Order: sequence, then C-alpha cells, then structure tokens
Amino acid sequence: ILMNENSVTTDVSSYSSESLIAASDNALGNGHIQGIKDIVYVKTQNYTPSQNQRIAEELDKVNKQFIAEKRNYVLIGPGRWGSADPWLGIPVKWSQISQTRLIIEQGIENYKVEPSQGTHFFHNLTSFGVGYFTLSPHLNDGYLDTEYLENQQKLFDYEHVVGVRFKKSLRIEIDGRSTKGVICKI
Repeated sequence: ILMNENSVTTDVSSYSSESLIAASDNALGNGHIQGIKDIVYVKTQNYTPSQNQRIAEELDKVNKQFIAEKRNYVLIGPGRWGSADPWLGIPVKWSQISQTRLIIEQGIENYKVEPSQGTHFFHNLTSFGVGYFTLSPHLNDGYLDTEYLENQQKLFDYEHVVGVRFKKSLRIEIDGRSTKGVICKI
C-alpha cells in the first residue's frame, strides 16, 4: 500500500484527459501508490470556508471507518489541508486523515489559497510516505474530472464529504523528478 520507491517516469502528456481522474504538475512523492480503491472528496458545489471545521469533523468520522476496515484512500479538497487557520483550509489533524495515502489540495474558482508545501503538517505527511498533488483546474494547472467522480456509486454521501469505492485498485503514479502525478480511471 505504501509508495513504491522504484523509479517512475510519469509523462502526464502521454495520458489523455479522458483516461484520468486527476493530473498534477505539482506533485510530491515518487513511485506507484498501490492498493487504493477509495477516493474521499469534499463537495465543492456551494462550498464555503466557514464550514471547514465541520468538514474536519466529518473526515474524522470517515477516517475512523477506514481504520476499522483497514483500508486507505485518496483525499481531495479545497484549500490547505491541516491549516491552523480554518479560513485557509480544512483544519484536520493527522489522526483525522491517517488512512490517506494521497492528499490533493484543490483550488476552486472562488477559493484560491497558496499550497501548503513547507508547513510542519505537510512535512509530517511526506515522512509517512503520503503523496501530494496540488490542482487548480480553473487556472489550467492540473486536472480533476469531478463529473466522473460524481457519477460513481457512492460509498457514503455526508453533508460535506463524499466517498466512492472502485472495484479495482486505482493506478496512481508520481514522478518525483518531474513533479508530475496522475490518477488513472479504471
């Protein structure tokens, strides 16, 4: 399940956007993240940062469910993960998202926050071998097929957070040299 540190060459340009759930030109980590069938994402339609604390509480409940199932997941949401300032992102603690193996900070049209690279929280994640993408599709920086995710069968659909489970493991690649990463569709 942990990142396979074998050398990976991920040429995002070799994938068509139709074959990808997500692509990042600002990815950290290296290798293939294996054995992941679940994506948990924050709903961005009607998103407001005033709900970030409630979103963190929902994620705590979700993470406990994944701990009980001994499963890992990809986590996608707006702003900075682990921010001490809830206006800049979702103020989760590591214990609230400990089962994630790839974190994606998603820029959205009306909520543009600098990525969390360099923060203490972020350094803790990389030390656990958790991959990291930043995406700002509205700025042509990365790609996320939200329609594809929304059309998948829901594992759960809470007020702010949705989970989808795929039948097969996702293909997740990160090339640390080029800082590019992808999640391929099944």
